[in-house]
Formats: sequence, C-alpha cells, structure tokens
Amino acid sequence: MKCDVIIPVYKAPEWVKLCVYALFTNTDQKLINKVYLINDCDDPFTTNCLKNLKSKYGNKIVIKQNDQNLGFVKTVNRGLELSTADNVLLLNSDCLLAKNSIKKLLAHLEADPKIGLICPLASNAANLTIPIPEGWNYTQIDTVLEKYFSGQSFDACTVVGNCLMITRKCLDKVGLLDEAYGTGYGEETDYQFKAMKKGFRAKVAIDTYVFHKAEASFGTSKEKQARLKKNRDLFFSRWGAQYEAELEKYNQNDPIKYIHSHLPKNIWQPQVKTLFYIDGIVQNAGGVHVVVDIINYLTINGESINMLYNLKYPYHENMLFNPIPSSKVKNIKFEQIVSTVWKTAFEARTIANQNNAKLLSFVQGYESYFENGTKYGTVELSYKLPDSILTISHYLQRELKEVFKEKSQVIKNGVNFDLLHSNYAKDSNTTTITIIMRGNAMKGDWLLMDIIKKLDNLGLPIKLNIVSIEKRISLPNFTDNLEINLLSGPQERNTIYQLLQESTLYIDASLSEGFGLTALEAMASGCVPIVSDSMGINEYIKNNHNGIIVKDVNNANSYVHEIKKLITDSKLLQTLSQNGITTASEYDFDSIIPQYISYFNQPELKKKPASFNANEKAIIASMQQDHNCHARRIGTFKTITKITPKPIKKVAVKIINKLYNYINK
Repeated sequence: MKCDVIIPVYKAPEWVKLCVYALFTNTDQKLINKVYLINDCDDPFTTNCLKNLKSKYGNKIVIKQNDQNLGFVKTVNRGLELSTADNVLLLNSDCLLAKNSIKKLLAHLEADPKIGLICPLASNAANLTIPIPEGWNYTQIDTVLEKYFSGQSFDACTVVGNCLMITRKCLDKVGLLDEAYGTGYGEETDYQFKAMKKGFRAKVAIDTYVFHKAEASFGTSKEKQARLKKNRDLFFSRWGAQYEAELEKYNQNDPIKYIHSHLPKNIWQPQVKTLFYIDGIVQNAGGVHVVVDIINYLTINGESINMLYNLKYPYHENMLFNPIPSSKVKNIKFEQIVSTVWKTAFEARTIANQNNAKLLSFVQGYESYFENGTKYGTVELSYKLPDSILTISHYLQRELKEVFKEKSQVIKNGVNFDLLHSNYAKDSNTTTITIIMRGNAMKGDWLLMDIIKKLDNLGLPIKLNIVSIEKRISLPNFTDNLEINLLSGPQERNTIYQLLQESTLYIDASLSEGFGLTALEAMASGCVPIVSDSMGINEYIKNNHNGIIVKDVNNANSYVHEIKKLITDSKLLQTLSQNGITTASEYDFDSIIPQYISYFNQPELKKKPASFNANEKAIIASMQQDHNCHARRIGTFKTITKITPKPIKKVAVKIINKLYNYINK
C-alpha cells in the first residue's frame, strides 16, 4: 500500500521545512508515492524554501503554486485532484510525524477495509489531544502509545484534519472537501459524516501520536473565532442530529480516557537519556537557538532528550518538547546532563553527582574571554568538571587542548540551508547591508557605529538593515544618503534570515567568535560576509574566496575599504557569493544531526576522574552555592509574578532581574 501526502502551504516556511524533514526521516520511502506541496501564497521566502526542499528530496516532491490565494480547503482539493495513490494523507505544514506514523495508519486500514478515514492523536487536536507533559517530547509519547496500544483504534466522533488519512475508495465515493468551509475548520468533520453516510467508518488510531503546533499560518485568534463560528453553524445546520448521536457514543467510549486509565500510574514521570542544562531560554541568545535546534532535530529522530532551564523569557522559535524548570530537577531521571555555558557546568556537576549521571559540556565560544576575561580562572576550572567536552569548531578544540590541556570532540556548527539558500535575484541597483548590534563590547558594536557613519559619508546608494538587541539605540546622525531600516529588540530568526536573503553584504566587527554562525548563514543566503579576523571565523571563510576577512580588526576604514571594493566590483562580488553558497551547503544542519545522535549515544563514554586542589575546591563550592541562589530566584519569580496584577507584572519582573543581577555583582 502506498500513500500520497498533501501539504497545503501558507507562509510559515520554518514549519514546512520541519514537516517535510520529519516526514522523510520517519517514513519508509517505499510507502510514499508523491508529496504534494501546494503553495497558497506568493511569499518569496516560502517559495524559496519549497524549491530547496524539492532540490533535496527529489522527484518524490511535487510543488504546485496557486495563481491566487485560494484558502485552505480549495488548496487541499487541488492536491486531492492531483493524487493517484491508493491512500492520501492530508498533513498540515505545522504537523510533524513520528517514527512509522504512516506505516501504522496504513496497517489500520489494511486490518479493516471498512475504514474510510483515520487520524492519530496529537499534541493539539481538539478532543483527540494529549498535551506534551513537562519533560517529554512528542516522539517519546508516540513510543509509549505504540508500546501499550499497538493496533488499537476507536470510532471517532470527529476526526481531526491536521493529519488525516483517506482511502481512495472513500475519495471516489465522497469526492472532494466542501469548499463552503472556506479557509478551514470543520471541513474534515463534514467530510467524515458524508463518508459515514455512504458506509465508511471513521477512526482514531491510539497507537500513533504526532506533533501539531496549530495556527502556524492562520491569522489571529479573533479571525479564528469568527471562522470557527461561521463554520460551526454551517456544520450543525447539516449534521446536528447525527453529531449529537455520535457524541453520545463517543462519550461512552472516549479514547483519551481509555488511554489514561490503561497506562501505568507514573508513566508521565520525566525520564530522558540526555538533558541539556541552560541558564535561560531567551530570544536574543544565539547559543540558545543552537541548543533548541539540536533538541528539536534529535526529537524528530526519536531520541530521548529534553532541556532543563533556570529562567524562561518570551521565546518565539519552534520547540517540539516541553522543557523542565530546574526547581523540579529532583523529579527527573536521566543518564547524562549537558552544560551549555561555563556557569552551568558547576550546577550541572552537582546535579549529575546526585543522579549518578555523566556530565557533558557543550562549548560554543571561547568562554575565557567572556565578561572581559574577569572569570578566566573560573572558566578554566569549569572545563575540568565534565566527563566529555563537545565543541562546534576545530578552532575551539585546539584552544581547549593547547591552553587548558583538555580534549574535546568536534561537531561543526550548521545552518538551516533549506530556509536560507536564496533562489531569487537581489536588487542590483542598491547595495543592501545588514549589521547586527549585539549589546556587547566584545562584539564590536562601537566599531559598527563608526562604520555606519563612514558609510553615510560615501554618498553611495546603500540600504542599511540595522538589527539591535537593545530596544533603544542611539544611532549616528545621518544625511539622506542612506536608507535605514532599524529593527530593535530581539528579532525572530526568520526575520534575520529574510534580511540576509535580501542583502548584498553582511558586516561583523566582533572580536570574539568561537564559530560565527550568522556569517555562515549570510553565506548560505548568497550574502557576502565582511568580518573581523576573529577566532573561529577562519573555520569556513577564506579571504577573497567566499568572503572578506579584515585583519586590521579595530580600524573602521578597513571595513569601509572592503565594502567600497565589492560595491564597485560586481564580478568579484558574484564570485564570492557563489563560493559562499557552496561552502555553506557543506554545513547543512540536516547532514550534521547524525553526528549528534552518535555522540550522545556513544557507549564508551565513562565518568572521568578529576582531582582539585584546595583553592579549586573552594571555587567549585562557591559556584555550586549559586545553584541554590538560582532556585531561590526562580521561587521568588514565581511567587511575585503570581500575586502581581497584570498591568505591572512586566515591571515587577524587570525589577527582580535587576536586583538579582546587582546582588550577584
């Protein structure tokens, strides 16, 4: 039995990319006939991503572009008209399959030929929802359900369309979805009742679980509510009596209640193999994004992995797992914990010892330079604590060995090439330059300001994208020569990706880069980086081959000279751009993930004996004491924010943070 997969696409390319990755990672290719990506928008960023996916996965993928915005239902129908396989899976772009999801759904159809429609359970699926518990990821839940309920299905009161398989026999007799439901909601249930009227059964497979974000591409909640009401009224005008009868039967045989009553009592106790420990989940920290990416991708690959955190701020990127606050660490069973910055190594060592677990350290930067080197000795000591060190560049590996006498393994940093690689031409009449201010003297913000001022004095047609981590920034006084696009405050990664795709040049004057991921992302976008000769940058940039490396790192004139050279030499610019894309393709994150899987599952990793002198022991004790301070801080945070009225809650949180940081200093 084979299956066509129809994925309607409306923006949200970051979800489309993960959806397709999960589909191909977790499905036997022999079961897939075609994957139809039906693009219902004219968004260059999304269209670009689809082309990259087609290039990666080949003839299995068929891309269709709607000439105009048709809405969800008409877009799905277009896919159904194209489909030829014996079965069709309707899959939302924000829905991610687990291991053998399609195989299990097909097995249910094969076991009962009367089934016309079948859907799995999901993290967000109306009455078929099992929320992801704290400390779990979605593929772990799928594994549990398959273990305890293999081959079992229940009659569905209402199937859910985010992941819905329909047989060809059912499609031939019932036809397409009813386009009266417009942009969506209720159309799959309407279809279900039409199918049931013709003798088909509608089922929910309780041995199959998928991740569903919901609302990744559909407007605001106000728009959603209006759409829900209109479509609900339409549905009940047609099927009200039949629905009430099915609901009564469903309530007597509720699959969710059945599952919870037939699972072991403490089944949702957090239990993972690998636990990343992060100080704070925050939008503007590049290292946090890398850690979340690793956990997401390993989750899709079925790994038992999650995150422990001290504080959580607003975070707008994809998370396929439910992280755990460090205050609940005693409730978790794990085999290895990964510190993600030198500060967390001391706390993580304590936690690892308490759980007889291994401690790994994930080093993403030359941390002894952090805080202007004032914590140099303490950082050095943090490298003696872990049983194994993993780093992202050969530069960092060399420094750890030569300076601190510590061995480490390297898994090179990666880029989301499918989202970044640009297939459309940039504006040749204007030079667009992107600069990111990171609120840190070591990142060269002061030098970038000088470069900006000098660019203004050139009098050339330049558009300048300035992204600032700080919400308020005092820019130089400008003439009318530059077109300024200022984006302040932490920005979502997609925003940065789109800026890089439209940019000609990316400027980075940082004095401290363990790798320099944004410059590599610029290269993937066809944007030429002009960067300081800073540490790990040399890992992938070759001067005048795929980018420009400025040796005179603190001289703004040196950067401006290189900018002028590339603006006036279009041939050199084009050569650097193409070579940069070729280099960046070798760092595609998809191809790097197997190395992480291998590293975190290496059987030979054993606990490393370590000896410390009296002074070192005192430092370790002091740093571990900070762990208790973190716990108290989190408790204070929760208590105060719980009793604080909403209008002043944000102010209260800021005050707590400032007080804590002041006391720490």
